[in-house]
Amino acid sequence: MELTTQQRNESISAATNALLFEEDYLHIKNAIDQLHLLFAGTTGVNAGDITDKDIDLPSGKAVSTIKAAHCLMEIDRTRKFLRGIYQAICQFLSERPNQTVNILYAGCGPYATLLTPLTTLFTAQQVRFILLDVNAESLDAARLLYSQLGVLDYVMDFVCTDATRYQIPEDVKFDIVISETMLNALRKEPQLAIMNNLIPQLNPQAIFIPENITVEAVLTRWEEEYNHFTIPDYQPKRIKAGLVYSTSREFQLPQPVVLQVPASETHNRLDLFTEITVFGKEVLTTYNCSLTMPLAVCKLENEKQDITVTFQYVMSDKPGFTCTF
Repeated sequence: MELTTQQRNESISAATNALLFEEDYLHIKNAIDQLHLLFAGTTGVNAGDITDKDIDLPSGKAVSTIKAAHCLMEIDRTRKFLRGIYQAICQFLSERPNQTVNILYAGCGPYATLLTPLTTLFTAQQVRFILLDVNAESLDAARLLYSQLGVLDYVMDFVCTDATRYQIPEDVKFDIVISETMLNALRKEPQLAIMNNLIPQLNPQAIFIPENITVEAVLTRWEEEYNHFTIPDYQPKRIKAGLVYSTSREFQLPQPVVLQVPASETHNRLDLFTEITVFGKEVLTTYNCSLTMPLAVCKLENEKQDITVTFQYVMSDKPGFTCTF
């Protein structure tokens, strides 16, 4: 039996409240499943087998429609981003209760996952969006979803373009810009190219989400990482080699970084660790989701002395950190 618009919105509302305010992991997982069932049923885009292709851009890959849908299914990723965005909106509304919070969502995907649930908590007078995606199929799905949910009045515009080249209209002042277009260690996807384009166009009070992304070089040991997953509350022993990059609202592209990696008889793998501060206290740390999985750089065997490593970020159609020893 097909749900009415009211039933759909009530279902989204219940799931959104679970994601924002509950801590029971089963309830949160059920909320994600509930949202996926509704979004997929409405748009026809199911986070199942990936049969479509990414889009190659000069600045990196824009993920396919089905891959973008899959992002919803990463529980901590969706929960923490939603909570951070909710808190950012609440902060603006507390400071300016009678004004509308204008939001740009660059890389919205087929579900506009990080904003659609919040339409059940805020009115169209409180928040309005521009939904942007370079993938026309994803944007068409988002347009269909908002039409079927009866929430088109939240959307100022649906824009199909490359966010690395998007020029913000002169008559629009964004309070929040969201772009979550990355993989672990900022590889392959155009997160930094998008930030490099959009952040200089924002007014000083505007918030960019995520607030901060850091990439660190860390020496790890397989046994320690294994214990982390098999022994409750085990804290793996790691050796930090240094900060490779940190970015925030005061944006700068990565510069070459030279690190001294300490010699170790026990820790023989050099990894890049990613940490993402969405907003405030909402932080994604190692192993929380695919965005924060350690990225192996190389193995170091029987090193007797420190090694000098230079990390450099390549801005290209295959962005990411390179390292030379």
